[in-house]
Amino acid sequence: MANIAQLPNEILLDIFECLQDEPFFLVNIVSTCRRWYRLGCSTLYRHISLRSKLRGESTATRFAKSAAQRDLVQSLGLQVTQAHLMGLSVLSGYAFDRLIELGDVVASMENLQTVALSFEKPHGHGFTAPAFAIVSLLHSLPKTVVNLSLDCECMSSPELKQPHICDAVGALLPRLRSLRLQTSHLCSGLLSRISPQATLDHERPNFPIVTTRIRATSSLEYLLVRLVMRPESECGPHTLLCYSENRPIQDTRLSTALHDLQKAGAFPLLRHFAVMGRVDAQPTPQNNNWNVFKVRSLAGCGTTTTTLPWCARGGSSSLYMIRDDEGDWFGSFQEITTALEGPLAWTTTGIKGNPPSLRDTIISWPIGHSKLASRDSVIKMFGVSFRLWKHEDAAKMKLLHSRTAAGFDDTAASSQTLPPGWRWEKPIQRAFTWEDSSREADKMPFLHRYQAFDNARLRDVREPTGYGPNVICMFWHMSSAGFRRPSFKYQAIRLQRPIEPSQEVD
Repeated sequence: MANIAQLPNEILLDIFECLQDEPFFLVNIVSTCRRWYRLGCSTLYRHISLRSKLRGESTATRFAKSAAQRDLVQSLGLQVTQAHLMGLSVLSGYAFDRLIELGDVVASMENLQTVALSFEKPHGHGFTAPAFAIVSLLHSLPKTVVNLSLDCECMSSPELKQPHICDAVGALLPRLRSLRLQTSHLCSGLLSRISPQATLDHERPNFPIVTTRIRATSSLEYLLVRLVMRPESECGPHTLLCYSENRPIQDTRLSTALHDLQKAGAFPLLRHFAVMGRVDAQPTPQNNNWNVFKVRSLAGCGTTTTTLPWCARGGSSSLYMIRDDEGDWFGSFQEITTALEGPLAWTTTGIKGNPPSLRDTIISWPIGHSKLASRDSVIKMFGVSFRLWKHEDAAKMKLLHSRTAAGFDDTAASSQTLPPGWRWEKPIQRAFTWEDSSREADKMPFLHRYQAFDNARLRDVREPTGYGPNVICMFWHMSSAGFRRPSFKYQAIRLQRPIEPSQEVD
């Protein structure tokens, strides 16, 4: 039997290919012998990830000193850290030296095809990414790059005297095959090389979104634009229109502009695009409106808008919930929004894409569940509970749904829908006091039984007398004073079951 050293090069390369997601194991392999080093380097350096630092030896600095493997790199992940951004904000010479160093390294990669450029997100108060740094790195990309991901959730506000990031990305648009874009500011400069007259300003309704005059065409096959920001982002919860005094960009406007350009022939190879946005719900006394993510997509000739309800768990937890056709899913906000990318998820070779077939039916947008936790698992691990689940258990049916509609016109949030005959009762406000906790029931005839809880905590109480059989009764313990004579003000929101004629009360 032949040992592994006697295997032909072709088989060894196939084995090394299977290990390309295990870089540390590949490092050990290429250190085995000269033959394996020669064969394994092409796999080991095909995709690399670099992080910049202000001082000391960073991965970017170490790689900059090694020129031998640069021509092997086909995919690059480059992250600019908060330390580097801090140096740029105070005009540190070290920071600018590092920026030039990064640009030189990227420009020297002659076979580079895929680049994922990101800027480390600040935790709390941090440093924004200056436009000149982003534009400098984009200008250093070799012409071989056809797949680009730009993730800059918190960039400095654009200024007229600085290079403009939208123009820099727009200059690359004609040659790109796939583009994934998330920035805190965006404008029609993104489309300026394709259609100079295009506008994304929704406050100019009489100005056409695009014209039929196309200056150039793009090789784009897949496009994903994320207008979703973290709720606590320093740059605001939504992507803003450049030079607009903090007006949020409208995802309907952007989606329509891209669709019109596609119909005009600007994107002859486009197979699939999606624009991810967010709609924040208006509060109601019943608290039955939900914030939603909106995914507006085009695949083939069909356009759809998928609406997915989401919310934060609350308290000290960083868990967020999103609901789709398959159930409730949990993760961090970053995990939730990454899962939203679905068939247009970014890989080390760009966006591969798997557009759905839109024939006779409207297909809902599929989200990726691989990194999310299911409802059963978070209940088991963390004891997660939602008022919505209690309502649905009581009604024995689903009250909140994701939805998919044709076109880009669906702009509404989501609300819980009640079964036929059920209704929300009007809020009831009452105040009462008592002297002895042992006599609570005598002092509160409105309730069959009462349970006292901590302030601002939602809890169930029993059904009030004089009403039909209420399934769920919630109250907010608003205030208390003293220990022997507490006084309460509360508001009850009830989901009332339909009353049979024989059960009606006066």
